[in-house]
Amino acid sequence: MDQNFATKTVQLKSGLRLVYVEVLTGPDAVVWIHGMGSYRETFHPVLRDPPVPARHLALDLPGFGASSHLMRRHKLEDYAQAVRDFLEATGARQAILVGHSFGGMVAGETLGHYPDSVRAVIAISSAGWIDPINALTPTAFTWVNRVGIWITGMEFFGRRMLRVLGVDPQTLTKADRRRLQQGWRQSYEMARMGRFYHSDHFADRILTAGRPIAVIHGDRDPLFPLARVKSAIDGRARLWVIAGSGHVPFYSHPEAFWQAFRAAYQHVVASPHNDSP
Repeated sequence: MDQNFATKTVQLKSGLRLVYVEVLTGPDAVVWIHGMGSYRETFHPVLRDPPVPARHLALDLPGFGASSHLMRRHKLEDYAQAVRDFLEATGARQAILVGHSFGGMVAGETLGHYPDSVRAVIAISSAGWIDPINALTPTAFTWVNRVGIWITGMEFFGRRMLRVLGVDPQTLTKADRRRLQQGWRQSYEMARMGRFYHSDHFADRILTAGRPIAVIHGDRDPLFPLARVKSAIDGRARLWVIAGSGHVPFYSHPEAFWQAFRAAYQHVVASPHNDSP
């Protein structure tokens, strides 16, 4: 039986309560940050057999999964502060932040605001470099958005969404499909956030923050096209391209992803600062 990981809970100084999972131990801490419509268990296939030996933690961002949320709409900097406080509360200081999609944007913002708390960033199919295309546009009514998100989390529509993102649902276990559906259904903040977050001069700020950055991206990403991501990065960070992959390479192309991730991890661990290829 492919059970979910046992959860832990931590209370932050801000009063937020974050839920997370933790596997393995080691001198390095690797913190996995999910994207929109996701939660900690989105990384279940990765954490079942982590690609590198380290202490791996995957959290639910505020307003997602089982974590609590602020009474107001979250700002981008709220997520960065929550991640920084999470690192301190769990003793994962100087962590390597691994962010997927919106999680990559959050990882970058955490580095930008709190560079002393971050050792490196590995950005997977990351937001932030450019604004997304083909993204769902929320309505002005939170309750309508919640209904839409719940429907998207149903089996039929969930399969359609996976195909749009470049993942063949037939290649996933039933348990993993349910985890992805659950991620959508527990995305409280996504229903009230309004338009997708924008971060001015994200690439310029993050790539000059003085920490190693590695980028993993599929050449068929429907939300953040590779050509535009390359243009934004402009050779200022190492880039691993996964051929044939859409937006979720650790589901669609797991072997290629493991290989790219191990190389990216070794790169950031060995690099005293960010450098060009």
